[in-house]
Amino acid sequence: MQAASDSVIAPNASLQALSTATGQAEQTAASALLLQMATHLRQADNLLEALPQALRAGSPDSYCRHVAYADPSGRFTIVYLVWRPGQHSPVHGHKTWCAYRVLQGELSETLYDWNPTTQTLSVNGEIARRPGDIFTAIPGLQQTHRLGNSSDEVAITLHIYGVAEENIASGVNLLPPQPLLQ
Repeated sequence: MQAASDSVIAPNASLQALSTATGQAEQTAASALLLQMATHLRQADNLLEALPQALRAGSPDSYCRHVAYADPSGRFTIVYLVWRPGQHSPVHGHKTWCAYRVLQGELSETLYDWNPTTQTLSVNGEIARRPGDIFTAIPGLQQTHRLGNSSDEVAITLHIYGVAEENIASGVNLLPPQPLLQ
């Protein structure tokens, strides 16, 4: 038996409307999920205690990830990120929903505005993220940012991503097209 081949169909007006409605429903669901995630992150105690002392120093090469929990069904993964002074993420949006909380130290977060028409980003500001601060993001480039440790102390954050553990390195960051900034 031969497998059917996939083909791409040009959408008519009904399919385009259904596609738009599905995208809006997905964004609404992600927003509701992230509100709940922020509440749970805020209420969680002793999160830093679960990270062994030996893993808190980080790596001299780049910020590092330590998986704290991977959902057996692959729905989400909880990860500690350890940031030494001077370490930064790339400028990125997200391929999936995410939430994070600063547990130790301070991070600087540069926020960007995404212009889908020109496919460019512009800097919108910078925020200092301190212990207890929580940030959530929906998929896409609407909440593009760059995290980094500009302080003299190690910073540790706890992130929850809507991906399976095996996709944690490639299924989270959505890098914007180049040229980046206008």
